[in-house]
Amino acid sequence: MNLTLKQIKETQTIEELEKVLNCKLAVADISHRGGNLGFYGKNIANLLDIEEYLLPEKFGAYCNYLGGGLRGSIVASDFNKQVKEKTAKLLKEIGNACKRIYENIEAENGLTDEEDTDGETNWENLGTHRSRLAGVVSAY
Repeated sequence: MNLTLKQIKETQTIEELEKVLNCKLAVADISHRGGNLGFYGKNIANLLDIEEYLLPEKFGAYCNYLGGGLRGSIVASDFNKQVKEKTAKLLKEIGNACKRIYENIEAENGLTDEEDTDGETNWENLGTHRSRLAGVVSAY
């Protein structure tokens, strides 16, 4: 497969990313309490012709629940530093695509709305937005 950074950067949905990677998503669990979105690491390793141990079991993006209705920053999966530079760029872009899609799904599900369903300020979103601006990933 001749996968390019441009192809990955253009994806905005799960379906588009699955098509570009020719791989089915392993998990898409996005809620007001955080979650994750990604592929099995072994499938991404096979796609990029690298050893499976260089990637986590699931590769994509995640968001921790901080408590009190707040979610942390959306973070892309990391990988072993032994990965060659060209492949590392592809992995980083796959992670960024998963983050982007995660954010899109949050918005589609109303998790980033400024007002809640009764027209009041959505304080959880305001707090989540501020914690993300501050780079908070985890409460632990």
